[in-house]
Amino acid sequence: MIVNGKPKDHSGQGHFWGNLLMTVVCFLIFAGCVYAMGWWSLEDVWIPGGIAMVLAVLAYLIPQQLLGRSDSVDHEAIHVEDPHAHHAGH
Repeated sequence: MIVNGKPKDHSGQGHFWGNLLMTVVCFLIFAGCVYAMGWWSLEDVWIPGGIAMVLAVLAYLIPQQLLGRSDSVDHEAIHVEDPHAHHAGH
């Protein structure tokens, strides 16, 4: 997050066990997707394909949209002028 024009520390600092747990959970969801693809055959496409699709979407959606909000910016704080900035002509 950017506050007063400067980036703050990474939000994941100090949250090692929570980050590790979510990494393992998302990896297991992705592994379940790969396992479901092993059951895919020409006679039985929809069930393994649907399971694999749902698990793949979850494996990428959870970290990208629910956990990682790297685009979060405090718009009010980022547009505040620095009172110590020197402007030419003043």
